[in-house]
Amino acid sequence: MMQIEMLNVGGKTVQGLAIKTPGGEGHPNMLLLLCEKGYIMCGYLNVEAAAKFDDAAAVVGGSCFEEILANPVKAVTPKAAELGIEIGMTGAEAATRLNG
Repeated sequence: MMQIEMLNVGGKTVQGLAIKTPGGEGHPNMLLLLCEKGYIMCGYLNVEAAAKFDDAAAVVGGSCFEEILANPVKAVTPKAAELGIEIGMTGAEAATRLNG
């Protein structure tokens, strides 16, 4: 099952995608926040692949969109670093830079 939600981050729209995996209770879901210049992904997805395709992407852990926005960035691609996204900033701060 897929859930799509429009989120307001810093006055701009971010599209949240959640893919509910069939692993059952306690199994993580795949989460992605799509911004104008790139995206934020959960740790389920591969930062090395994003870097290989020259995507601006940041990895933030969480089990829902609110957690992804509140939790710290764990990894960034070189393209995301060029936009000023740093490890330790919140997902919301990263989303603001990816939408700027």
